[in-house]
Amino acid sequence: MKITILPNRVIIPKDHETLMEALIRHQLPVQAICNGKGTCGKCKVRITGNVSEPSERDLKHLNTLELHAGFRLACSVQPKEGMVIELNLVESQDRKVSALKDMKKTNLDPKVEKVYIQSSKPTLADERGDWDRVVEALSTVTGRSYDQTSLYILSKVPEILRADEFALTVTVSEDKILEIEAGDTTKRLFGVAVDVGTTSVAVALLDLKSGDILKVVSTENEQTAYGADVISRITFAMESDASAMVLRDAIRRTINHLLEELEAQTDVGKREIFKMTIVGNTTMQHLFLGLDVSHLAVSPFVSVCNRPLEFLAMELELEINPQARILLLPNIGSFVGGDTIGAIVGTPEVLEQGNHLLIDLGTNCELFLRTENSMMACSTAAGPAFEGAGIVHGMRAKQGAIEGVTITEEDVVCKVIGEQKPIGICGSGLIEAIDEMRKAGVINKQGKIVDPEKVPPLSPELLKRIRPIERGREFVLAYGARQGQDITLCQKDIGELQLAKGAVCAGIKTLVEMAGITVSQLDSVTLSGTFATYLKALNILNIGLVPNISEDRIKTAGNAAHVGAILALLNQQELATAGELYRKISHVELGGSTTFSNYFMDSMYLERLS
Repeated sequence: MKITILPNRVIIPKDHETLMEALIRHQLPVQAICNGKGTCGKCKVRITGNVSEPSERDLKHLNTLELHAGFRLACSVQPKEGMVIELNLVESQDRKVSALKDMKKTNLDPKVEKVYIQSSKPTLADERGDWDRVVEALSTVTGRSYDQTSLYILSKVPEILRADEFALTVTVSEDKILEIEAGDTTKRLFGVAVDVGTTSVAVALLDLKSGDILKVVSTENEQTAYGADVISRITFAMESDASAMVLRDAIRRTINHLLEELEAQTDVGKREIFKMTIVGNTTMQHLFLGLDVSHLAVSPFVSVCNRPLEFLAMELELEINPQARILLLPNIGSFVGGDTIGAIVGTPEVLEQGNHLLIDLGTNCELFLRTENSMMACSTAAGPAFEGAGIVHGMRAKQGAIEGVTITEEDVVCKVIGEQKPIGICGSGLIEAIDEMRKAGVINKQGKIVDPEKVPPLSPELLKRIRPIERGREFVLAYGARQGQDITLCQKDIGELQLAKGAVCAGIKTLVEMAGITVSQLDSVTLSGTFATYLKALNILNIGLVPNISEDRIKTAGNAAHVGAILALLNQQELATAGELYRKISHVELGGSTTFSNYFMDSMYLERLS
């Protein structure tokens, strides 16, 4: 049986597997927030040949126009001969680049360098081995000894030495020799910094000679096919060793795909990359390395390792120079990982005198608090709502996503990425839309969409946008936008946002109380993460995402975790700082905390919270 994936791909499904399983097996993009259970409705595909009859899942999640146009949920489709499938291949607008634009420069000290040497030629009077003469010439230039080598290097020595009259370039990292090349290649030395997020992955290519960012590329983490958050992926990984390897291979494949993109879009070959730094939460690091995650899922939530780690690229099957150094920033605790350390390194102002709070917003939200007496960190399971997941018309920040909303008595104006017709709404649009609905009187502080017949008069335009649905009501943001389908926010969507923002706010209050200060004593609140870059302080205060504080104390720092990875790539001292921080920061576990639970209930309201 063969089915066609437009524009030019043919795949062969296995017996008894769903279309979604076949797409994932062939590494094709499909959203699977609920891991194929049929509850999220996100794995939409359009079938244009041999269209299957709608299933109960299709009827539940798709409207009449979508069904008529051939849309189905991939998790409910049994592949049939002759099917032609159209996937959502809309390219993401690279917000990762703008999230790095204000990055401060650092001193260059990557601890990787290229050394040009002229080795002596062998004679009957000098019968030393090829490698012996290379090491002697190198030591003469650098003043260091090099006692170790690898079979990878030794196997190349005779050819490289004689390719350019015994002139060669040696790439070294302290006392380790990483590569040898014929001639003088000292002007070309590159590294990459990788931000492994639960939902997306970004890779920045840097010139280690100048410190310049040459290119940033990003894509969805392929692991999202097996669950939207860390808990669902831990659950999947624990099913079997094979499942754990599936997740390990998915993230390594994602990184390698981005490395291929960098090579295609620049003049830098993958084998010219000699150093990589990686930040990611504790679960992402474990899954990337293929480590056991079972103890992260149960109390006392123990990781395999929190220390900084270093490997060779060949050990991790990463497609750069096989002897490149791969450095993972340390974790703080079970759910506060190297991405938090990276964010702190990337925003050094949070370590200055005073009381400073850093909030790294994402699917998993990490909090870091520095006071005069302590440094503490914790995480809250905000869930994927900030990334658009779990929202009926939610999506990531791609072309066609509503990223901002303004509501007046006469109209609802949506700002759309790519300035095109909207096809959904992303996290920044969701937060602004809910704040605007709150201000317009469409929803109350409990988050309920009001009954248009029982509230003080709204304008006719807003009244007609409130509609009854099977469970509660919905509010229309854009009419007839997606295959004739309206883009709406429903009661369930608002509830998902309340859960996410309530968890963040409760985590802040708990951490501040444990530190023995009050919210009003915070000198600064810094929001980091690509998503946070596009939030407005007024919106997040109005809906109670953070407790009420002077607006001028709130600032955004871009994707600080990725900035931290870049700084650690360029400067060994920044890497050393990361190694010191993880020992000094106290990890706070919020699971089972009655203080957190009490604050969580109070933090669900859509209003400024004290």
